[in-house]
Amino acid sequence: MRENQYLKWMAENTESRWCNDSALRDDYLDAMQYGAVGCTTNPPLSFEALTVNGGRFQEKIEAVRAKYSGREKVLEYFRFLVSEIAGEFLPVYEKTKGKTGYVRSQVEPRLGGDAEAMLNMGKTISGFGKNVMVKIPGTKAGIFVLEELAALGIPTTATVCVSAAQLVAAAEAYERGCARAKKAGLPVPASTGALVQGRLQDYLAGLNAERGRAVSTEDLETAVLGVIKRTYQLFKARGYALTIMPAAFRCARQVSEISGGVFEMTIHPKIQDLLIQADKKGEIKREKRIDAPVDDAAVERVARALPEFRQAYEPDGLSVDEFDAYGGLTMTLNGFDKGWQQLLSF
Repeated sequence: MRENQYLKWMAENTESRWCNDSALRDDYLDAMQYGAVGCTTNPPLSFEALTVNGGRFQEKIEAVRAKYSGREKVLEYFRFLVSEIAGEFLPVYEKTKGKTGYVRSQVEPRLGGDAEAMLNMGKTISGFGKNVMVKIPGTKAGIFVLEELAALGIPTTATVCVSAAQLVAAAEAYERGCARAKKAGLPVPASTGALVQGRLQDYLAGLNAERGRAVSTEDLETAVLGVIKRTYQLFKARGYALTIMPAAFRCARQVSEISGGVFEMTIHPKIQDLLIQADKKGEIKREKRIDAPVDDAAVERVARALPEFRQAYEPDGLSVDEFDAYGGLTMTLNGFDKGWQQLLSF
């Protein structure tokens, strides 16, 4: 068992909540013992679960292969995998009256520009369980779909958000959708917005190497941490109802330095292990750190060296029309698509 006392402390002593960023059964069951209130899946994580735990699912896998092909085959894989995980977290969902206890499942990454296809797939995924959140990318079309699903009372998570501007657009789409749901007499759904800071860091690291800028990894870690903290304060000031979901961490301090914020983080087992090690060494503090400032000098060094960072950092750094062309978004969608292609050929 992965004994994560730091995350247990955070869950019990702060307003921060966390989810397990893995669809492997042993991982999420262990995580639940230390405060995890949900589970995140995506195409690569789903492929991992079906192959690592393939023996458990073999009969269902063969049945799907015999009956379905293409996109429908992948959705049927998701159906039995996500439904099983949703059942495990259903008691959490019921205990919190639908505030937490969700399993997140993502639409096909290649559909990022096709609003109609994402909307239809989102409706299908929502049928996998009442505590299933549909993950929709923060593309221009995705922002439209997030509003439409919220208007139908369907819980969503905006994903592939590598900038503050995308999260702001997702939060405003959610509010418009909720207003429409209320007017139609439908329940207002829960929703989160995943700021995949590690994906932004990876994108910036690639630019850094390509251009020979020599920005340190520590500065990159600090800069993307600054995006999370600044966006969180902006959400508080504007009163957005959308819950931010920090995701794709690259080091332990990117978790510990935002503890205390009203978040629903999603944390991969590899980062959970880093937190365990850092906690044992006394390298992280068991205290609320969300209001602790980041090193502004580090943020400025990254902004000067890599102008693309400022586009992600500033709340108005990107317009909705610019989302789809931003390198961090396209890189992340391409990574998710590799997992989808593995599932197609599996």
